[in-house]
Amino acid sequence: MKKKMLVLILGTVFSLVLAGCNYPGQTTPTSQVDMLNTAAAQTIQAQQTSIAQTSQAFEQPATPTATLEPSEVPAEETEEPSEPTSAPAPTNTPLPQPTATAKVACDVAAFVSETIPDGTDFTPGKAFTKTWTLKNVGSCTWNQDYDVVFVDGTAMNAPAAQQLTTGTVKPGETVKISIDMKAPLAGGTHRGDFKLRNANGAIFGIGDGNKTFWVKIDVIGTVYDFTKNACASGVTWKSGAGTLPCPTNNTNDTRGWIEIIQKPVLENGYVDDEPGLKVMPEMVDNGWIKGIFPEITVTEGVYFKSIIGCYGEAKCDVKFKLDYKVDGGSEKTLASWHEVQDEQFNRVKVDLSSLAGKKVQFILLVEANGSYKNDRALWFGPIIEP
Repeated sequence: MKKKMLVLILGTVFSLVLAGCNYPGQTTPTSQVDMLNTAAAQTIQAQQTSIAQTSQAFEQPATPTATLEPSEVPAEETEEPSEPTSAPAPTNTPLPQPTATAKVACDVAAFVSETIPDGTDFTPGKAFTKTWTLKNVGSCTWNQDYDVVFVDGTAMNAPAAQQLTTGTVKPGETVKISIDMKAPLAGGTHRGDFKLRNANGAIFGIGDGNKTFWVKIDVIGTVYDFTKNACASGVTWKSGAGTLPCPTNNTNDTRGWIEIIQKPVLENGYVDDEPGLKVMPEMVDNGWIKGIFPEITVTEGVYFKSIIGCYGEAKCDVKFKLDYKVDGGSEKTLASWHEVQDEQFNRVKVDLSSLAGKKVQFILLVEANGSYKNDRALWFGPIIEP
């Protein structure tokens, strides 16, 4: 192919030379030798350029055709683009991370069940047993060195501490806790709170918050303390001479008198540490003195209880009476006792079942049996309770 191109080029040069010789009007003819040299040089340069381009065509890869962006398309060929719909952003769902295992505390309890639900009704002084079932949800085993302890509220005769178990309670196991209790004498709602105590003396309870477990009951029976209320509002003390002050300001008052004694002396000389009512009838033969107490509603299963007798060494001869009025009716005697100095006291107990469900005023009465002299008498601990 190179030979053909060389022949073609030489032929073209020769034709140009001949044609140049025939141009008219040239004053200085060009030397044919010069023209041949020039043509030869141009031929060689053209051949080198052609060879170089051919070589580059084989050595370099073809340049890819550029794709026009939409803005480069000629205006007449460009269509009004529609509003592109945005593709929803991909939602990156986080991969679940490994959860660190929380360390379980050593001593933790969980409540399971109980007997005697909150608000159960009891009469005053009624004995009962409360049972809780707790689960060990800690990492330590409970043993015989663990206790149940009272922490707040009304204990209801529960011990300050009681052994939790005689065996072991492993994590995941349950234990029944039973405590013998007694309803308070005072009416109303009563609650006692408890927790557990480990062998090291640390107190713990229910859940992470160490909450208590408790007993909560309602006492609905009648309890009335006559000594405590002896001079309270609504109580009236009388004798044949009229209404008396309470407490008395003068133990020589011939109208009779009443004292609240903090450490009364019984007939046998025993000094008690509970208060009592020391009374003296009007200082006349067959004189009397009585305290009239406010109306209360009597419930089933309660009793009037007291210790009665002469005060200390007094040589009394008196009659004690428990009188009452129902719904403001006439005064009646429910029970009576004759007391003289014999160095012994008399413990009395009167069943009030016949008055259950009724509104009753109780009256404590002491009468001189003949002469009033030395008739200092004692109502010790008079009370209505189960």
